[in-house]
Amino acid sequence: MGRTILQTHDLIKRYGDFTALKRVSLSLYEGDIYGLVGRNGAGKTTFFKCVMGLARPNSGSIVIGEAGDKLNAARHRMGFMINASFFPYLGPRESLEYLCRVKKIPARREEVTRLLKLVELDTVKKPFKTFSQGMKQRLGIAGALLGSPSIVVLDEPINGLDPQGIADIRDIIKSAHQVSGATFIISSHILSELDLVATRFGFIEQGVLLREITHEELHAQTKKSLTLRVSDAVRAQALLQSQPGGIQVSSSGDCLTIESHLDEPQLISRMVVEGGIELFEMRHAQTTLEDYFIHLIRTAEAAGLTNGEDGSGLTNRSGKKGRRGAHYA
Repeated sequence: MGRTILQTHDLIKRYGDFTALKRVSLSLYEGDIYGLVGRNGAGKTTFFKCVMGLARPNSGSIVIGEAGDKLNAARHRMGFMINASFFPYLGPRESLEYLCRVKKIPARREEVTRLLKLVELDTVKKPFKTFSQGMKQRLGIAGALLGSPSIVVLDEPINGLDPQGIADIRDIIKSAHQVSGATFIISSHILSELDLVATRFGFIEQGVLLREITHEELHAQTKKSLTLRVSDAVRAQALLQSQPGGIQVSSSGDCLTIESHLDEPQLISRMVVEGGIELFEMRHAQTTLEDYFIHLIRTAEAAGLTNGEDGSGLTNRSGKKGRRGAHYA
């Protein structure tokens, strides 16, 4: 795990009576490909806008780079794509050269050529208005990479793309991360796709950051199992647990759930049948990444974490939600 290069603490953003971010504390480490996962409207884009300075939080702190760095200066070392939008009549090269001028980056021809090759638009001459959605997203990523930023923010880069377009964006992100060494933070509501590129994840729901977790920790939470439906689950459980090797098994109703020896289903079924217990059904099961996310949301809802103006569930003595003073590092 590298050094922390972006950190927010208790970030709150309100639009009138609606609280879009509720005390979001997120850490981004150098070298990460951080996947910010949330349903549409969960607060992903609002978070990015606050980090990039496109929206001002009501309270909380944002630190980019070292703790003593000035926030606005640090933002100039970031690249972002929140909405891939360029002048409709410009081609890809002209679009990036114009963006260089906007960002006050020296428009080196070789740099523009390199990025266009990376996103596979180096031979395209037609104007932006004729681009497919996938081409627009790829040009947006190239724009985010201009100037060799240390942090690259990509908001829903695969949204609205077909399977081939999604695969293309995935490959581009992997290549850009490897070549540039930049740290990426990418949002999406499609966890299975982020899982193919991300090294760490943050799960956000109704403006609340529910959990941050590494790729390895996430997959440790998604379990494979073997499910058996039998005539006597209690006796079958006792029988299997008594076997050498310590079979991990639990029972519920007429079903057994086995979480070890998953590569030996024939052995397990033979043990059950030879023990005089009828076996009606056997099937493999797995908790998917989406199952994990849904469980996380439901657990948060049950605990009341996503309720209230700021997600805290706390009120002051007057019965109104408490507010914190704004601080920007």
